[in-house]
Amino acid sequence: MSKNRLSNGNNRPDALTGVPLVIGLDIGYGVVKAVTPDATITFPSVMGHAREIKFRQDDITAKYPGDQLIDDEGAWFIGDLALTQLPPGELLRLRGRTANEATIGNIFRLRLAKAVIGKLLMGMKNGDIAHIRIATGLPVDHMRDTSALKMALLGQHLIKTDSSEVIANVTEVRVMPQPYGTIYASTLTETGDVNRHHTYTRTGVCDIGTYTVDLTLDDDGEYIDAESGSVESGVFTAQERIASALERDYRQKMPYRVIESVLRTGEFRAFGEPVDYSAEVEEALAPLRSATLNLLGDKWKSGTTVDVIFLSGGGAELVREVVTEAYPQTRLVREPQLANARGYLNYALFTERHPS
Repeated sequence: MSKNRLSNGNNRPDALTGVPLVIGLDIGYGVVKAVTPDATITFPSVMGHAREIKFRQDDITAKYPGDQLIDDEGAWFIGDLALTQLPPGELLRLRGRTANEATIGNIFRLRLAKAVIGKLLMGMKNGDIAHIRIATGLPVDHMRDTSALKMALLGQHLIKTDSSEVIANVTEVRVMPQPYGTIYASTLTETGDVNRHHTYTRTGVCDIGTYTVDLTLDDDGEYIDAESGSVESGVFTAQERIASALERDYRQKMPYRVIESVLRTGEFRAFGEPVDYSAEVEEALAPLRSATLNLLGDKWKSGTTVDVIFLSGGGAELVREVVTEAYPQTRLVREPQLANARGYLNYALFTERHPS
């Protein structure tokens, strides 16, 4: 589900007067998360070409503000509007590695970033320029794509949605290994200062995403590449197994929201009655849990030298029990799905306060 937590709009005059709007942007394969000092935006990483809505279009537009985007390739439905109004065959999703990240993956990311900016600057329709700084991340093993992502996001972009029209002047993009956001969410404060209460030396992050599981190790502020990495697994492995089980039992493909609900609750509603799918969910989660433990074992062995392991990402709760059992120093972070975005913002504010 989309979630928009906006302040009274104090960001917007700053953007217009030349003070940059700073965004911690986590473009996940499942959910887009964006955090500013006074706003939080989340929506599914999905889109499709717009189509005519034949009944109560104004009501639907009001229900999903900012989910209609226009760019050089036409009109698009984004996020929850796309999920509810487009058939599954027309939905486009951000995946892992694509054939050409510069022409496929990063165009998709740019479009999602435009949707974020449009939502953050909702109500601005006079084409003014908003100056923006972005801190974001990529899966650990995809960091070689950093330059292409920066090139896609930097510069001036026309943002035109159903609720805003503004020119975004992106003056700075910082890209880091995705789980480093969770580290900065702990080692830095929300005002961009060093968190003196974080006393761990070797800090690990296990980030459970939709299509990747990522590990990052920080040793007293230094990124340790040999003990960081990714595996092409994630929550989608469980989603696909549940989708197959439901299609087998009811002979129809189920919407994404139904599959996600079954995964999180262990219950499916058929003909208005609850059906217990907890056993199927446990079976579906086995590959994700195994892949996570295998990656942890490969990179950190028994974990003896890792002081703390922060568990983050949208799938964190799904593996919490098995990871904590194997690595007792594991800590589930607050709002694990937002941890990376919060940390990206902390880092952007830190570099603003402490320029190198």
